[in-house]
Amino acid sequence: MLEAYAGPVLAREPLPRLIEGATVWLRSPQTLTLWLLPLLLWQLPAGWAALLALLIYVAWQGMAPGLVNRAVLLLFRQLERVSFQAIYYVVILSLFAERGDTAAVVIGLAGFIALRWQLLDRIVNPLVRRLWAVLFPLPVPDQVLRSLILRTALKYRLPIPEIDRMERQLLNLWNYKRTSPGNASE
Repeated sequence: MLEAYAGPVLAREPLPRLIEGATVWLRSPQTLTLWLLPLLLWQLPAGWAALLALLIYVAWQGMAPGLVNRAVLLLFRQLERVSFQAIYYVVILSLFAERGDTAAVVIGLAGFIALRWQLLDRIVNPLVRRLWAVLFPLPVPDQVLRSLILRTALKYRLPIPEIDRMERQLLNLWNYKRTSPGNASE
């Protein structure tokens, strides 16, 4: 079925690569929050930084399936590397320790563990799943893969039935508005 739906895209970009991209995108709330938490701890009191990081995580977790972007996906592919994250946290937490900010060290370390071990995901997921059920007609992994396929088709200007149908609808709407009675452009 996927071959029939997105054959031109799959000829251009193999399915394993698309699935890997969708997987990276599904982990993007964790990646985004992991990188933002130390910056928030640097700028805000530890409690506020933790609360804001939690809100960012929940908001991105809820909205990310509808916001798939190929350029941002490339960034997330790099930012989710554990070695980069570990070095980043060692340096930042060392700076917090050096300046005597124990609360920032504790929250930074707890945040790193909660995000890397997906503990926060397990806590937040029941709430987010309700939001997803309202926002997305497909299961979220399928929604993200579908969006990635569509974005890839658009990037390479490949034919996909859904894109072709949307284009026809937009052209019909545009032509209707141009030719409707009382239109000021005539």
